[in-house]
Amino acid sequence: MSILLIVNLKGGVAKTTNAVAVAECLADSGYRTLLIDADHQCTAGELLLGESRLLHCERRKITLHDLLLAMLDNEFASEQFPAYVIPKASDIGDGLDNLSVMPCSIRIDDFQTNVAKARHGYKSTEEFNAIFSRRRSMLQKWLRSSYDVTIVDCPPSIPQQVRVFLTVADAYIVPAIPDRLSVRGSLWLQDRIRRMGVKIEGLGTLWSLYREQNAVHRRVVEAAGKGIEPYSQLPRPFETVIPNAAAIAMASEPNRKPKSFNAKYSGNFASLYRDLTGEIVQRSEWQKAGVNGATVAAKV
Repeated sequence: MSILLIVNLKGGVAKTTNAVAVAECLADSGYRTLLIDADHQCTAGELLLGESRLLHCERRKITLHDLLLAMLDNEFASEQFPAYVIPKASDIGDGLDNLSVMPCSIRIDDFQTNVAKARHGYKSTEEFNAIFSRRRSMLQKWLRSSYDVTIVDCPPSIPQQVRVFLTVADAYIVPAIPDRLSVRGSLWLQDRIRRMGVKIEGLGTLWSLYREQNAVHRRVVEAAGKGIEPYSQLPRPFETVIPNAAAIAMASEPNRKPKSFNAKYSGNFASLYRDLTGEIVQRSEWQKAGVNGATVAAKV
């Protein structure tokens, strides 16, 4: 299906919480799912693996950072990709059979420097860029052949590793609190992507941490639904809205060992994530077919 980024230049909008929940929901629904943790805080990896398994990956150097370094090597081959993926991720039961994770490392902040060093090994910058472009194509091909859906959890910035995935992914999802600062972060993100010249589309805006009793939240969601400026500039919001709920926050607590997806997120919130996942799958299929989702939705 798709390679999707979860990204916003505004922090604190529940990017990781939603990335993990959507990945678990997809896997629980039967989709072969990979979550790539591209944030140096390593939170998504820890939520899906636990602290001890994450530290094991760090010691063995099987993280996203180590993969990106390996991709700079002249001898790199696509057969090496699976070594950086941990299967049966999640704390649901004994792990979800369809969910794997590529954890991050705090060392990812050094990747920009390592790229600069690697360039010196080539006769020209153009030669290096051509080779690394082929590596990205290898990564994209491997992800599409190995998984139904890949979710990339991004930091609230566009460091080198996010730039790599911007050229690999099919689309991006923007989690945002329905308030001025989160919307501004979303608009800045789109402006940055345009100025980078990257041809990637926004699959949708996900209203997150929503409070029904907050008049600002209600007003922003309504205005965005009507296409009022500046909200019309955002990727078309998903119909499903994720509330600011204690039950969702509790799902991230360690050592709970829920037996099922429904048990982890409680019935009502598990149902919300299933609805959201259905929308993501549908829009991804529309995108693959070259259909304008907004046009189709208007006809339904």
